[in-house]
Amino acid sequence: MSSTQMQSADSDPPKFHRLFKFHDPEVVAVMVILLGLFQLLLTIPTYSSSIDMKYMFVCPLCIGSVSVIAGSFGMASERTPRKALLNICLISGIAGLVGTLIGLVLYSYAANTSLVLPPCSQDSGCPEEVFQSFYKAISGQLLFYDIAALVLHCFLTFSAFKGLRKH
Repeated sequence: MSSTQMQSADSDPPKFHRLFKFHDPEVVAVMVILLGLFQLLLTIPTYSSSIDMKYMFVCPLCIGSVSVIAGSFGMASERTPRKALLNICLISGIAGLVGTLIGLVLYSYAANTSLVLPPCSQDSGCPEEVFQSFYKAISGQLLFYDIAALVLHCFLTFSAFKGLRKH
């Protein structure tokens, strides 16, 4: 006679907490990775266009790197649930939240300031105006991707925190 043993809650590895019925942490992790890659790709034009803030390119570089790392740990924790992976995912998610909040302030400042450029002598197609609009477009894109990354980092971090707390 074979007896079936019930697995206790302690033997189950901790998993992400499902916030909603339609919430899939794996999809959230992939979206965090993609938004991190977008931030990393926008580092190059930010490096060449930031005149007033000399080291502005460091922010999308750091935020993109931390987002890719947090998403990768989230993906690994969803595929092979372990307490250590979920704990590292929580730590990297908190680091991503702090980075995106700093980026939110920096990108808002960059999008709202206007560069002091010499006046244009031509009537149409001034290079200074084109550069100013390019700078505003890059800052706006970084701000948009940062807000999206902030929301996704909140989902990922809260889900990891609840998963660790429940276990």
